[in-house]
Amino acid sequence: INFANFEVAIKVRYSINLIGWLEGIPFQSPHAITNAKHLWTLHDALKAGTCHWAYMTRQQLELYQDQLKEQQSTSEVVGKPRKKCSNVGRKQRHTVPGRGLKSAAIINLSSEEDTSLKDDM
Repeated sequence: INFANFEVAIKVRYSINLIGWLEGIPFQSPHAITNAKHLWTLHDALKAGTCHWAYMTRQQLELYQDQLKEQQSTSEVVGKPRKKCSNVGRKQRHTVPGRGLKSAAIINLSSEEDTSLKDDM
């Protein structure tokens, strides 16, 4: 799950919300939580159902989208922006799939090899 861009990538796109995330535990991937106590507390909350995923109603989604637009209009960064590609501004090199690049070496069979094979017969 994209925890860094949860507001846009999950909430708005799929209209799913995570209800009951525990106070004091940073909202990040459980894999990234380094405190064992926080991890076990989150595990227990998910298992007990106090922290759970739920679909948002249409009204909740519209209200949330309005709040998100307000945050964006005030130039507040929502989520983490994507990293730019390292080859931005350079000419792209397109190849045909399955063909790859060809080598410059050309191998020709000489007529001498052909005649020596015929003479041996």
